Amino acid sequence: MNRLFKWSTSILLSLMYCFLIFPPSYASGDYYSSYAELQQHEILHQDYDIRYEQRFSYLSIMSIHGGGIEPGTSEVAKELADRFSASYYLFEGIKSSNNGVLHITSENFDEPIARGMAQQSMSVMTIHGYSGSQPIVYVGGKNQLYKELVKQSLRKHGFTVRDAPSNIAGTSEQNIVNDNLLKAGVQLELTAELRKSFFANHDWSRNNRMNVTPLFYTFVSSLQEASSSYQTFLYLQIH
Repeated sequence: MNRLFKWSTSILLSLMYCFLIFPPSYASGDYYSSYAELQQHEILHQDYDIRYEQRFSYLSIMSIHGGGIEPGTSEVAKELADRFSASYYLFEGIKSSNNGVLHITSENFDEPIARGMAQQSMSVMTIHGYSGSQPIVYVGGKNQLYKELVKQSLRKHGFTVRDAPSNIAGTSEQNIVNDNLLKAGVQLELTAELRKSFFANHDWSRNNRMNVTPLFYTFVSSLQEASSSYQTFLYLQIH
């Protein structure tokens, strides 16, 4: 009995230690569960920035984990949106370090400007970062036609494309990528290796992110080709 008591006490103390070191908010992988919570602790223009432009387009391009949160994603989103005059939204971490605390999962990302833009768009493409030492694009979301156009265009230009696994499939109705008029969007997850290849010397640090490589432009052109084709399809359907 004494041995059992000591064993139980040891387990309990270990659990209490873990609880103190890793508070409950980390359970889902995010420090903040909503933008409202983040806003109480982080300072706009000091810890993070929001850049956006509402344009006359059927599509919106978004990077909700941009800047230092998932480096390379906001650069792709902004360049792509500018290519075919789409609306865009960027939520960018600008801390000197530890930008990961600004990550709010797509289902919980409820910043009002972003949600409003998504809900006014016919469809949405979101650009995300994923781990991985191979240059791969994982394609998810619920918009089957748009997804197929994206996959075809990326493969045509030499990129490795995979269907997104279940943990990053982007099929939840609460996911901002699907919170649009069609209730279906495209979620792209770019591996770390792919994103690093978009910058000179594989350096994705903040001071080097303006030094993009030819591969960056090829990648954006691939997405532009697919997005323009899909937007033309929408126009013809509506008119």
